[in-house]
Amino acid sequence: MTSLSKILLGGRLEPGVVADAERAGFVKVDDPWHQYTAFFLRLVAATVVATAGIAADSATAVIGAMLLAPLMSPMLGAALAAALGRPAKTLQTLALTLVGMAVVVAVSACVTAIVPVAIDLSTNSQVLARISPRLVDLIIALAAGFMAALASIRRDIPGTAPGIALSASIVPPLCVTGAALFEGAPDAALGSFLLFVTNYVAIQIAGTAVYLAAGLGARKFSVVEGKARELWYISVGIAAAVVVALLATTSMGIVHENEQLRIAQDEVGAWIEGSDYRVSRFELEDGELRLEIAGSERVPSAERLNKALLDAGLHLDELSIAVVDEQRIVNTP
Repeated sequence: MTSLSKILLGGRLEPGVVADAERAGFVKVDDPWHQYTAFFLRLVAATVVATAGIAADSATAVIGAMLLAPLMSPMLGAALAAALGRPAKTLQTLALTLVGMAVVVAVSACVTAIVPVAIDLSTNSQVLARISPRLVDLIIALAAGFMAALASIRRDIPGTAPGIALSASIVPPLCVTGAALFEGAPDAALGSFLLFVTNYVAIQIAGTAVYLAAGLGARKFSVVEGKARELWYISVGIAAAVVVALLATTSMGIVHENEQLRIAQDEVGAWIEGSDYRVSRFELEDGELRLEIAGSERVPSAERLNKALLDAGLHLDELSIAVVDEQRIVNTP
């Protein structure tokens, strides 16, 4: 036993802990009716709660759904089965994850169709938080996956489970995917699905690192088992490289959008400074800036604002300014 494994395990691996982890991760299915029915009933319930919470823009409901959702179990099971050199079980847990994903997307689309509250994908905070994943989301998922894997092979840290469920964004992004597909918003669906894939890949990386460091992959494998495990790790590595590239692109896009927003706000503020006008509406989206200003004096020059924006490096496709004549009556005693 290495020093690293002693640190991870807090000593030696406890008897029976691997068997418990296998059963929890569906690597070992010895009571399929109980294991699978519990999994899918929890998954459907979590999906309904999460989708309804998203529709209502309720963070509390979404958090409750994250605590209910069991989808991390087979995701960790795949990492455990790969570390143990069991390719058939790795594919079995992957298949269960794929079926679970399909169930979540389908149920969320159905819930979106019947809930009385329409989901506004452009303003809903629960949607917006999940359709533009960034590199920081990968970091969060790696940490959550690390603790989830560690908790599965240490009986003395079960209290981390709720925190892990909240940290790893698994079911809510799939719910957003289903809702977005129903609403006809493929870009939002792709963004939220990328967040789920990010979490899946991160859990495979972190879980594999923990299980191998703990010594679970120390036994000798057959040629077939060894090659299958190498192939799985190579596939995860390629997926990780693709995810990082996509997240880097998304992150840079968010940084660019924030910089454009800052420039626009600064220039608009300078434009109306000293006048009687105030900004009553400000929207910057897809290269279009839509303003509404209210006041009663001479209207500031739109051409001057456009030139100031261009000089500041913000090239707009369209600048739209609506002017509201604001009448003010001041009553004095």
